[in-house]
Amino acid sequence: MEKDTGTILRQQALGEHGLIITWCTAEHGIVRTAARMARKPGSELSGQVDLFHECELLYRPATQGDLHSLSSVNLLSPRLPLRSQLVRLRLASYMARLLLATVETGSADAEWHKLISGALDYVAANEPRRAILLHFEKRLATLHGLYSPAEAPHNALLRHFQHLPAGRAELLASLPA
Repeated sequence: MEKDTGTILRQQALGEHGLIITWCTAEHGIVRTAARMARKPGSELSGQVDLFHECELLYRPATQGDLHSLSSVNLLSPRLPLRSQLVRLRLASYMARLLLATVETGSADAEWHKLISGALDYVAANEPRRAILLHFEKRLATLHGLYSPAEAPHNALLRHFQHLPAGRAELLASLPA
């Protein structure tokens, strides 16, 4: 069994009652877990696993592949303010998708978790602004070793990774300066 602290960045249906949960964890980086009965009424995971929740998780490592079996979670922070405004939710979602587009599963570096967890906490506690997204992109490019003052961080990430999540221009237009 592995124990870690992580933020939920993505959820996908798994059969009738299950979920595939993608985490950014403090010790193991990007981790995917299968929660087989998470959506079943009365499940002990019900209400514990939702987008952007920070949890302590216990999982059994996969013997083949990268889909581990989630055993239990302990909710540490639900980050409820992220759901209070659509623009906050859109900003948090874009940052999560951007991180997932640029960090490989299993990249065990605590800085990835520190970056996304800190960014989501900041967005939950402060009014969403354009500067938050631009700073996040700069920190992400810096952690990848791509940042240069001569090039916008978003362009450096795009040049290196070839494809980034859609919706950035619309998000920037909806954020106050």
